[in-house]
Amino acid sequence: MPGGGRRIVSAVVEGDGTYRRTSDEYDRLMLELVISTIVLGEPADDLRAGLRDLTARATGLSDAPGGVVEHSVLGRRSES
Repeated sequence: MPGGGRRIVSAVVEGDGTYRRTSDEYDRLMLELVISTIVLGEPADDLRAGLRDLTARATGLSDAPGGVVEHSVLGRRSES
């Protein structure tokens, strides 16, 4: 990559008895969000907004606060 760094070109997500897969879009977003926020410590506001939108579409709960959605999925407090 120009400027250095790494680029993930593929990933495998496996569902077992404890993880129920929902969609490729959700899994891609979650992987990117975990790497960006937890591993790299980036704010990732666009990914956080994407998680809120995707969750709202999937559940029909468009009025849930973003921090609640993030905490329920990532298990950590929102920085926003």
